Amino acid sequence: MKHLFLFLVLVSSISAFAVQYQATSATLSGGAAVSGNYVKMNEGSITFNSVSASSAGMYDITIRYMQDYDATKKQNLVVNGTNVGEVEFPRTTSWKDLVAVASLKSGSNTIAITKSWGYVDIQYIDVVPHVNTPFNLNKNLVNSNANAAAKKVFAFMQENFQKKIISGVMTNDVIGVTLNNQTEVKYIRDKSGNKTPALVGFDFMHGTGKEYNDANGGWFKQYTDATITLAKELYQRGGIPAFCWHWRDPLKKDKGFYSQNSTSSDKTTFDLTKACTNANCTAWNTNSAEYKGMVEDIDKVSGYLKELQTAGVVVLWRPLHEASGGWFWWGAKGAAPLKLLYKLVYDRMTTTNGLNNLIWVWTSEGADLDWYPGENYADIIGRDFYYNPNPETTVNHASLIGEFEKLKTLFGTKKMIALSENGSVPSPENLIADGASWSYFMSWYGNYVTQANTAADWNNIMKHDYVITLEDMPGWSTYNPSSPSVASSSSAVSSSSSKASSSSVTSSSSRANSSSSTGTISSSSSTNSSSSSSTLLSSSSNEGAESSSSSEGEDVSPILHAQLATLNSKSATYYTIKGEPLGNAKPQKAGIYIVKQGHSVKKIAVR
Repeated sequence: MKHLFLFLVLVSSISAFAVQYQATSATLSGGAAVSGNYVKMNEGSITFNSVSASSAGMYDITIRYMQDYDATKKQNLVVNGTNVGEVEFPRTTSWKDLVAVASLKSGSNTIAITKSWGYVDIQYIDVVPHVNTPFNLNKNLVNSNANAAAKKVFAFMQENFQKKIISGVMTNDVIGVTLNNQTEVKYIRDKSGNKTPALVGFDFMHGTGKEYNDANGGWFKQYTDATITLAKELYQRGGIPAFCWHWRDPLKKDKGFYSQNSTSSDKTTFDLTKACTNANCTAWNTNSAEYKGMVEDIDKVSGYLKELQTAGVVVLWRPLHEASGGWFWWGAKGAAPLKLLYKLVYDRMTTTNGLNNLIWVWTSEGADLDWYPGENYADIIGRDFYYNPNPETTVNHASLIGEFEKLKTLFGTKKMIALSENGSVPSPENLIADGASWSYFMSWYGNYVTQANTAADWNNIMKHDYVITLEDMPGWSTYNPSSPSVASSSSAVSSSSSKASSSSVTSSSSRANSSSSTGTISSSSSTNSSSSSSTLLSSSSNEGAESSSSSEGEDVSPILHAQLATLNSKSATYYTIKGEPLGNAKPQKAGIYIVKQGHSVKKIAVR
């Protein structure tokens, strides 16, 4: 009974700081309407006014919702007038809690849920301080045969993760140009005093498919060769080439790569499941035309990558991107076929074709863990993020901390997280203020470079000490990692902090402070809970004393307000996440614990 009483005391202490803001008392617009004790969003918006935060920092926003309109619904989260990204509401016929993460300013805030897709029922939100989970990066590439050059690039990225962000841009026109006068690269250089992106994106879109075959290579081969030439130049200058692959119909009947679900006209009827032995796609029918067509294309692209390997070039390789969106043929038939295909691409390229110069990037759409092929197939988790409905022209430099935290919650803390595609670039000031430590950004080509970011934006971004440009890169021939394996957890920037430091690449000295009031989106949805306080505790229950975090040390993160007294370990009492007492000695086993001293209660992570 004493244990139960203590647990209730802890819950009471926490719940005292969780205030519910009822949707029925919010400002409604655009067709949102009260229905009993909740609000039907319909095609409107719900604005919660006077949301209180005792101090500036990161907060968990629990949204109690129900949604039986579609498999999922996405809405915008707007904090203090700034659209900071998406909240995704999976279908549920009962009330559930979805936890978002956002940066709030001290005092009064407004939090609005506005229409992107519309049609979600909202009962209330509550707000509590966010508890940051430190990274514990896997130091090795997933390909055990990765070459020394790939290991070197990966080590560089890990050394700078959570200290700086690598600048990047996607290309379109590549034929007959050098790196400096390529359209997107030149635009950024012109607007930033000749600062060059350190990472440049290319596409094997024209390297396979019907048009390539019909032209016997022709312009399509010329384009592909040009991407390889530019990638070599970039790498020789100390940069990082990143390739994706808009994979055209493997049967070469259609020229497109979009699925029939897409609104694009560049579609294909290619059906991935026809390459399988059964409807669940658990195994390949190696005699099928679909399977043979895919293998032919994989081997062809492997040849391009082998040319880069022979030249000593390392590639960030991001195949089958945005799969769970369903708009490309490789994701149109669901998660199971996609995962089988991803593993085929990986195994064929590494084992069969001997490609050891690749760093594998998996692209998440933000709520698609069931699509993930597994941690043995990805070195980096990427997120492609654009502001709808006008992604090419919307200027918004929020940090996207919520998207960052959501990926960390979904995929764990062993992988670096990158903004693998974007329109507007998060400003360095917002990244630092919110602790959104994306490994790199890569603005898409065209208007995403020239309209979603202003000339002044590029000048600020590329000249900021937090941003790594090509001019800052150490040079691959002379660079030596500070250690053979590099972990980043010790340099983590707490997401509850409003400052970070940076000076030079791979070092950390003070640079910039900012008190941004913007934030973003969610981490995960959870089942109903009887109170907002129990929601907070249950959301962390999977991080209990059985946690597999392997590094040593103690990270103390406040579960209540910043002004709580600092704990003295000699008089503190430790408890499991369930409230079971452990005594006054700090736990040695990795996991999440509660520690109490007087009226002060905190949650800590021992790792």
